Amino acid sequence: MNLTFKKMATIGFLALGSMSANAILIDFTGGTVVQNNGANGVTNQSSVFQNVSSYTEDGFLVELLFNGAFEPFASIVGDYYNTGNDVLHTHWDEQGGFGNVTEIRVSKLDGTNFDLGGFAVSTNTAQGGGASIGTELAWLNSSKADEIFEIGPDSWGLGNGPDPLYNLSGNALATDISWFSFTNGIDSSSVGFGLDNFFLNEAGDPNGTDPTSVSEPATLALLGLGLAGLGFTRRQKKS
Repeated sequence: MNLTFKKMATIGFLALGSMSANAILIDFTGGTVVQNNGANGVTNQSSVFQNVSSYTEDGFLVELLFNGAFEPFASIVGDYYNTGNDVLHTHWDEQGGFGNVTEIRVSKLDGTNFDLGGFAVSTNTAQGGGASIGTELAWLNSSKADEIFEIGPDSWGLGNGPDPLYNLSGNALATDISWFSFTNGIDSSSVGFGLDNFFLNEAGDPNGTDPTSVSEPATLALLGLGLAGLGFTRRQKKS
């Protein structure tokens, strides 16, 4: 019985510790957009910013890398699909003349390492504003290796395709990394590529919410479990 309550105390406090980890959802809302002309703004689920060079949110930096001169339609952040949901939408270099993005790279502003738990794709299509044709291919890269994960076709826009959520939780090449990035495949037909959410230091959640967050009653219950176990253990020692 004593051992059981010791375990209960340990489980309660370990669970609290895991829930207080720095899990972050980057959803492209409420962050700062910097445009290639030096202008900046804040995403608010209604504004759309084009010609974007970088975006910052919750201590993370999203950089857009270009081939040659910037093209205004190459990089967009905001409510691009008019759904009240902010996204990052880009147009790859040498594909249809829409843009010249060569890489989308994400890192922490303070330079420390982190884990990529997952991300959601809103578009990976060869047809601007249309359905995917099956020959689109993008790659996820990390500071540990290139092309660690393949990203398949997805029709244009939120809700016009599966909008897949890719879960990288437990992938060693996406763990304890200094950056991750997205690039278009060499043989890919993709023109447009869009991203919705980044799940950092946690597994991806299809609803776009933080799966490590808990309600206050649940937190208090776990705290009570830990304290009860410790209290029982102390009483057992006194007796």
